[in-house]
Amino acid sequence: MIRGETSTSTQAAADAIRTLFAGKRIERVLLVTPPDADAELFRLETAKRGRYTNYPPYGLLVLAARLQTQGIDVRVCNLNDEILQQCQRLDDDKELAFDHIWQEKLDIDLADFRPDLIGITCMFTMTHSSLRNICHRAATADVPVTIGGVHVSNDVYRVLDDIPTADIAVLREGEIALGNLVAYVNGEATSDGLAQLVVRQDTGYVTVDAAAIPGEQDINVMPAYDLVDISTYSRAGTVGAFYCFKPKETRFATVLSNRGCRAQCTFCSVRNFNGQGVRQRSIESVIDEVETLVDEHGIGHIMWLDDDLLKDHVRAVSLFETLTKRNLDLTWDATNGVIASSCADEVIHAAAESGCIALNIGMESGNREILKSVRKPGTVETFLAAAEVLRRYPVIHSSVFLMVGFPNESMSMILDSINIAREMDLDWYRISQLHPLPNTPIYEAMVAQGLVQETGSQDLRFNGGAYGKQTEIEQGLRLATPDFAEAFANIPLDAVPTPEQITDIWFFMNYHLNFHRIFHETNPLKIDQLAAHLNILADVISPENGFALYFLGYLEHRVSGNVSPDLIERLDRRIETSPFWRDRFSAFELSPEDLKDSHFPKSDVLQLMMQNGGESRGARNSGTLT
Repeated sequence: MIRGETSTSTQAAADAIRTLFAGKRIERVLLVTPPDADAELFRLETAKRGRYTNYPPYGLLVLAARLQTQGIDVRVCNLNDEILQQCQRLDDDKELAFDHIWQEKLDIDLADFRPDLIGITCMFTMTHSSLRNICHRAATADVPVTIGGVHVSNDVYRVLDDIPTADIAVLREGEIALGNLVAYVNGEATSDGLAQLVVRQDTGYVTVDAAAIPGEQDINVMPAYDLVDISTYSRAGTVGAFYCFKPKETRFATVLSNRGCRAQCTFCSVRNFNGQGVRQRSIESVIDEVETLVDEHGIGHIMWLDDDLLKDHVRAVSLFETLTKRNLDLTWDATNGVIASSCADEVIHAAAESGCIALNIGMESGNREILKSVRKPGTVETFLAAAEVLRRYPVIHSSVFLMVGFPNESMSMILDSINIAREMDLDWYRISQLHPLPNTPIYEAMVAQGLVQETGSQDLRFNGGAYGKQTEIEQGLRLATPDFAEAFANIPLDAVPTPEQITDIWFFMNYHLNFHRIFHETNPLKIDQLAAHLNILADVISPENGFALYFLGYLEHRVSGNVSPDLIERLDRRIETSPFWRDRFSAFELSPEDLKDSHFPKSDVLQLMMQNGGESRGARNSGTLT
């Protein structure tokens, strides 16, 4: 579709809304979560392993709670959950009718509930095609279709251009804006309350720029848990990144204790969606929600959805101490990450006491120039200090977000990240290739520099995650070279690696920072954590991952002095049947025979590889390995 005119006018938007609803009231609203990906990306075997994420529709439940206060009847139709639940019930010899499942569920809800308005959310760029399909199907009900969520807010006009069946887009946090829209249509409010909307007209779009940002009192809300069975979500998929540390029968949920983030990272879209600063819920409202999840729904673990959970040290400590005093049978994690400067001893102590089992730190880079250019709220010293605190609390599995492939990031800068990560000596490093999101400063800069082509957000796919491009690498579908020593030696320290080289660097960093360091782990608690993580990696995330199998065998040997024959057989079979893993094991000087004769390599693979680069690798500068 060719974009028509765009204008800004509350009155024009109000006129378009009146025309769209043709005098009808809104009494019933159907809120829809699309499948995370479409049929082309979806893999049944991955779903049956429980690998795909199945987050409760937290945002929709907050919207629903607000609409319920206005007397609106609301139903939530979670098509992602519907797909994943049916995959778990499907016999192994049956094929998955992916589109039929979600179409049938949506059609039933449309016919049974007869909504006056349909609201469809979209969080991720990779969900765009799925969003488009759902909108087209929903439009057959002949009622207005409204879309919203992070993806829609990031790139609203291109999204609407590609989805002509979407009538209205609600931007950013939508509970007040959507509530005001409903009130206006129902004649209960004037057009003055319309905000954060884009409405389709015959000639293009009209936008209402006025803001309707929920304040701290507005966000003290209990999501409408009565509309879903929150207890079943983690049965069909994963919630958060740390499910490996809990028994399989544990019920997971999510909670949001504050909104926004103090940081201004150029690659992040949080500020686009939540605005500046952090708004905090009252501790009482958060604890009430957590207790409801535990007492009424049997939840045993929560993942905080916060982007800046520890923003206020005093509040964080008070929140965690209150959790501890309530003596709930509950653990928690911070998958979305915490800011390193907030990892003060008193905060982390309170976190550990209240049930924290894992968290991520958003470091991204260990190079000072990159940190400054992407406006990270931290320094090398901040990250090292946070790591020092976290190492004192081994009950918490502490991992770090790293990125490679920033604009103008040289090999020397990448080596800085490797060195700082080594010095931090935390439990795991979640390394990804930069994924520039539309409407972020780094995306706009990269478009201007010709580093990425502005082709539309629907063409973007995350590198990480179950649907991501890195999964293809882990499955052995692509890697530029098996000879890492040669590859690294041929990249000058001041050179910016090519995209192909970045893929190799990512793979190498993943091995060196996460797997090779296992040879040096001695803490029994950390060995147990690593074994739990590697078991999930080998069974669920990346089936028969060669590194996971090998190091599981190593940990078994460390604990008992023996390696189970079944594990050795699995690794032998993996190496025999996969040229990819044979090449990788050869490159990293590993062999299944190591498990049989208990002779494990102890050399520092990174140091040996970099020495092959000659004198240029020996100079003690910012690219030197320490």
